[in-house]
Amino acid sequence: MSGGMSGVWRIPAALAVLSAVGLSAAILGDGIWDWLCWATLSVPLAVCAVKLWRQRPGRPAM
Repeated sequence: MSGGMSGVWRIPAALAVLSAVGLSAAILGDGIWDWLCWATLSVPLAVCAVKLWRQRPGRPAM
């Protein structure tokens, strides 16, 4: 394991940063801030959906 713990936390940390940016954008204003909020908050949801889809029972292994 060459990456150590930093490799384990890279994706969760990136999702946390995206969530924080999205929530901050939601507070800051309207217009472009709304678009930034929707874009950054949809990424963690999409990642979770893909992860759940891949773990679905009855799905053939890749």
